[in-house]
Amino acid sequence: MAKLPDDFSLQAFPIESAISEGRTEDARRLLVEILLTGNASKVTQKLAAEMLSPKPRKRGRRKTLRQYWFEIGEHFHDLRRRGAKYEDAMRITAEKFCYSEGHVKNAVSEFDAAKAAHDEATRDLP
Repeated sequence: MAKLPDDFSLQAFPIESAISEGRTEDARRLLVEILLTGNASKVTQKLAAEMLSPKPRKRGRRKTLRQYWFEIGEHFHDLRRRGAKYEDAMRITAEKFCYSEGHVKNAVSEFDAAKAAHDEATRDLP
């Protein structure tokens, strides 16, 4: 039989499952129970240390949505529904909002992604 990897622990498995499912309070409770017994494996101890000391934030500014992405997306698609060509709608929208066409293109793609996610989430609702 093959040797199990060093990072495998039956103690840590339910804790890792709880963390991955977003049940951090359950994970903390399980960790405390195991640590109080005094028989915690190395993997379990590592999980406890990671929960106690959060990971440092990445450098730089956090990624945000383009400014006015919703209004830009609505205006662009309104022009397209009225029969404007893609390039013309892009140019007119960029002129109206005083942004570059690249900014408008990125804002429209964010709008489309958000609309697709919304449509997917509400598709099966009655």
